[in-house]
Amino acid sequence: MFGRRVVFGKKQETLGELKETERPAPDADSAPPAFHKKQWDDPRIGSMLRDAGFAPDDAGSIAPTADDRLAVFAAANRRLQQRTETFNRDMTARHGHCNAVPFLVIDHKIWDGPHGAFLYAQMNLIGYDEWNVIMLASDPQTTASCGLAAHPGFLPAVTQIMTEHVIEWKARHDGLLEAFGIPDSGGRDVPNEQYEMEKDALRREIIDKAGWMKPRIIDDLLLRG
Repeated sequence: MFGRRVVFGKKQETLGELKETERPAPDADSAPPAFHKKQWDDPRIGSMLRDAGFAPDDAGSIAPTADDRLAVFAAANRRLQQRTETFNRDMTARHGHCNAVPFLVIDHKIWDGPHGAFLYAQMNLIGYDEWNVIMLASDPQTTASCGLAAHPGFLPAVTQIMTEHVIEWKARHDGLLEAFGIPDSGGRDVPNEQYEMEKDALRREIIDKAGWMKPRIIDDLLLRG
């Protein structure tokens, strides 16, 4: 269904060097609007933002710095490690052995590639969060004990499918920016409620698509044995 199997343990890219200045500060479950400091300092724009109910002192109202984004991704990675440890501990208590490792539906190659900035900077998504993660067995004993599908290491066909979806989602978002006259360089002159609603719907579609893919990936891996 998803192409050939790649041996687990193959080295993959990390989640970027995070050098870009577009990484998001909010967690995947909350995406408050962020405005650059120069917008708050502009008498006209700053006044409109305050009139709209935003405040520069709110934690989510200032666009994050590169250091903020590094901290956010590091924290998300730690949360994933903690969830993995908890999962393995609970499953070991139930089955006697479990050594599961995370598999990312939208994988590192996409996050670190040319389309990754769309996901993390414009959709405020983090690949380490639960919406994008499947726990899979790292060894045959875990598969036998817990019934988990074996971790494939990397699934090129899934990466291709999700890359095509990301390209489509980005094109649709670019269309929204154009339709509402919003610059794609980050920030916006005035809050646009309709744009935010459309963007939130697109963001939810991305999360839902990853959720839809999960059981299909698992079924395909189990069929391979």
